[in-house]
Amino acid sequence: MIKSPKIVQRTSSQAVFNSAKELGLSDFQASLVANRTDQTEQLDEIVFPKLKHIQHPSALKNIEFAAELIVNAIKGSGVIVLATDYDTDGVTSAWVATTALTEYFGVPNSRIIHVIGDRKTGYGITEDVVKRILSIEQPIELVISADQGSSDEKRIATLASHGIPVCVTDHHQIPAEGPPKSAACTVNPQQQGCEYDKTVAGCFVIFLVMTQVRQTLIKNSLLDENSPSLKYLALNIALGTIADSVSLKTPNNRAIVHAGLQLINMFQSPAWQALRQLNDNQGLPFDAEFLGFQVATRINAASRVSDVTTAFNFLSATDAHQASMYLEQLDTDNKNRRAQQEVMLEQANEQACEKYTDQTYSLALKLTGNAGIQGIIASRIGEQYGVPTVAMTDLEDGFLAGSARGVVPNIDLREAFQWMSEQKENLFVSMGGHKGAAGCMIPIEYYSEFSDLFEKAIKIQLGDSPPTPIIETDGELHDWQLTPSLIDEINALEPYGREWPKPIFSGEFTIVQVREVGQNKTHLSCKLKTVSGSIFQAIYFNAKQNADEPTPFVTGDTVRCAYQPSLNHFAGRTSLQLRINTMI
Repeated sequence: MIKSPKIVQRTSSQAVFNSAKELGLSDFQASLVANRTDQTEQLDEIVFPKLKHIQHPSALKNIEFAAELIVNAIKGSGVIVLATDYDTDGVTSAWVATTALTEYFGVPNSRIIHVIGDRKTGYGITEDVVKRILSIEQPIELVISADQGSSDEKRIATLASHGIPVCVTDHHQIPAEGPPKSAACTVNPQQQGCEYDKTVAGCFVIFLVMTQVRQTLIKNSLLDENSPSLKYLALNIALGTIADSVSLKTPNNRAIVHAGLQLINMFQSPAWQALRQLNDNQGLPFDAEFLGFQVATRINAASRVSDVTTAFNFLSATDAHQASMYLEQLDTDNKNRRAQQEVMLEQANEQACEKYTDQTYSLALKLTGNAGIQGIIASRIGEQYGVPTVAMTDLEDGFLAGSARGVVPNIDLREAFQWMSEQKENLFVSMGGHKGAAGCMIPIEYYSEFSDLFEKAIKIQLGDSPPTPIIETDGELHDWQLTPSLIDEINALEPYGREWPKPIFSGEFTIVQVREVGQNKTHLSCKLKTVSGSIFQAIYFNAKQNADEPTPFVTGDTVRCAYQPSLNHFAGRTSLQLRINTMI
């Protein structure tokens, strides 16, 4: 039986609270900030994010050499190959690099060739990616990787042996043996001796590199010194950063996402105009949560069930009509993804139910179906059971592809995979990722050993106590605070995301009314009465696994809830609604 989640209050820093008050925040806002960081340094840059706060690109190791390589490639006549990952970070990286090269640096589109990875063949510069690059008939000046490459020495060596230089730009962990020796250059904040922020996404790294390319072009009199800066590219760097679930507690990431959201909400880009036509977010500005759940899911759907180039073409569309056509395909892909996801989720739930005990540290599930959906499955099952989870799909070629999600705070999946590789030689065909999310491919006959080693690796990190689902909240609110103006105070501290989570509050309520709603009758619409007697409307999404499951709560029950305040717009009226995260 799944453990009931513990609702706990976040630890608050008095020093941060005092500093936040000095910045002019209200007591309520200062308490939210104090619950999210214990560092008073750069607090103003965190609370009031601005592009001028971004760490200078010169702190990124090897960036000057990378810029020289790219400038030389620009000066040449051959093609520049952009080899990028297939997820939203990778697709936005491709957009950033292409837009910088063609629209800012004057490189003809005909000289840019995209080789975006394929989920079916795995993460990174794979054998398939190498084959696609070697099949290019034109002379190649340079291959630039983005959001991948740090763990791909063998494949980069193959390209080098054919006289093709590779400039790696990435943000994933560096393997124990170090950055790829055969690469002409590696730019990755994770490498030893680099003083840059380790939390930035791949699209941010390639943005910094292209910013340095601009400076080098100006220095060499190849670009006018008054040429526009690349700050407009923040538009889609924000999307890639949010989608990759990197920390939103650092000044760099907060600044780029904040600036990107401002540009997005101007709706000058055809892609974002098309998105507003599809979903206008009830007339509210697009925020980080909207980008993560409504936009990134559609971008990722392309590589999961169809063709990833649709996502790139959508972001690169030159008019709203063209963007709408690509978005229509992405939306169709997303609906197909959801249908396939439900089938695989049923498989995963059956396996998890069989494997899980109150002493379980992790779950490794072997599934059949679309390998592109396993990351979502790992997240769903991991959050449901409160343990790090790997969802693996049979590729039907002798291998399993896996996506892992850490779920539990302080779990480092990349470190876990590295330890596992040291216990068994050739366990992994490939692996990559970072602390909270990682991917791998293994021979199918090693599944049982992989499962055992994954359990041991997580146990080493957690110690003697198996993980229990925990919901961290910002404490209880008074009835008088629960008004629509509360949302304005919360929104002032955007953007929210990983390590800077959207506020969740806790409280004890009596159920006054409850009914099943939604197409599948799995959501609950409730009226909840506080201890002081105030009544609030609430919605509890996915309270039931399926329609046949009995409703877990009835009128008159006293319950403890973790919830997020939200606005409900109905019949021209706006009221506060509680969006329930858990009810026990």
